[in-house]
Amino acid sequence: MMAFVYALVLSAVLCFLFRRVGLELDLVDRPSGTLKPHEKPISYVGGTAILLALVPWLIQSPEFFPAIIIMWALGFADDIRSISPKIRLTVEVLVGFAVAFIIYGFSTVDSIILSIIFAGTVNAYNMVDGLDGICSTNMIVFGVFAFFTGFVPLMSLAVAGVYAGYLIFNFPPARLFMGDQGSYIAGTFVGTLLIQSWGSQNFVRIAAICWPVVLDLFVGFLRRSIAKKSPFAGDRDHYYDKIFKLSGNRKKVTLLISTGIALSYAFVGAFIPVIFIPPVLLAASLVQIFSLGSLHSTT
Repeated sequence: MMAFVYALVLSAVLCFLFRRVGLELDLVDRPSGTLKPHEKPISYVGGTAILLALVPWLIQSPEFFPAIIIMWALGFADDIRSISPKIRLTVEVLVGFAVAFIIYGFSTVDSIILSIIFAGTVNAYNMVDGLDGICSTNMIVFGVFAFFTGFVPLMSLAVAGVYAGYLIFNFPPARLFMGDQGSYIAGTFVGTLLIQSWGSQNFVRIAAICWPVVLDLFVGFLRRSIAKKSPFAGDRDHYYDKIFKLSGNRKKVTLLISTGIALSYAFVGAFIPVIFIPPVLLAASLVQIFSLGSLHSTT
């Protein structure tokens, strides 16, 4: 548990410092229409603070370090100068392939499947980072419940602590954004765990714990396809956007409800028998999709 506390404190200190650095260097996200509705420029280098806060644990986990560094660099480049979806997706797939190769060696079919899972997970966490506190609370929940599965427990607690430290500055109204840097780190950590647990019961449990984020990716792709839009286009119809509108545009209420959803799925993944997880996820997913009208595009 001390890993969580140390990570939280280190992350909070670094976020405090990097918020100021971002403002001084003009590394800020400026308000722009419905996709960027904040009222003033906000520093987006929280992801770099997250990376540095994770370093003490990353150096003890070589299976995570290279991939997280590469994906952080991709995210930072994308934050500074927008990179095309094709280039981003290519890098994500290649990194996923490399992670699978390092862990399992060469296996054409498995490597292709795992690289797609990895890229999908990275994109899922990137897309869920669209409202103050949503991505970070999902990562805190994920890290804590992944700890209870017994799968890389120390690293899981450290990740939860780091995103908890960041949440202090991203709690609505946000004073700091993680940028693509931070969401790519989140997706890389979860994607690597999915690759590591491939073929075991832990894969089902890890997938269930991160399911609200992955479900949002699937539903978003389907929703945009129905509306004849690019699947990679941004919109304001994610599950947290739907909750935001239903809550009367109150960010704190939205964050509370979204955290409750994440906790519900995480409890299923961590504690119920594996054989019951898929049907429970299916039923819960259908309830969530149709109750929120997630397939209906409004933007």
